[in-house]
Amino acid sequence: MALLSISVGVAFFAVAIIWVGFSAIFSQMENLGLAYNLILGMFPAFIGLVLIVPSTLYRTAFVFAQKPEQTLKEKVSLSLGLFITLLCFSTLIKLIYT
Repeated sequence: MALLSISVGVAFFAVAIIWVGFSAIFSQMENLGLAYNLILGMFPAFIGLVLIVPSTLYRTAFVFAQKPEQTLKEKVSLSLGLFITLLCFSTLIKLIYT
């Protein structure tokens, strides 16, 4: 179940990155639609983080405790989840200390 949550969260996070990227590329800076599109692009990112972070922490603890044999798909999914979780925590730490 944790791997499914991580996979769905990574999909939401990818949609948010693509949405924000296209909004930034194809909108003009003085247009109010740019700010609106950037704010709307944060909702899938937030949903993705809510799905990714707890599931990744749970799955990582499970893997270290049980040491099960994992398939390539499980390793890739856990690696992506760990990468996004580390990005999230490093961003929070940077926001706290600045």
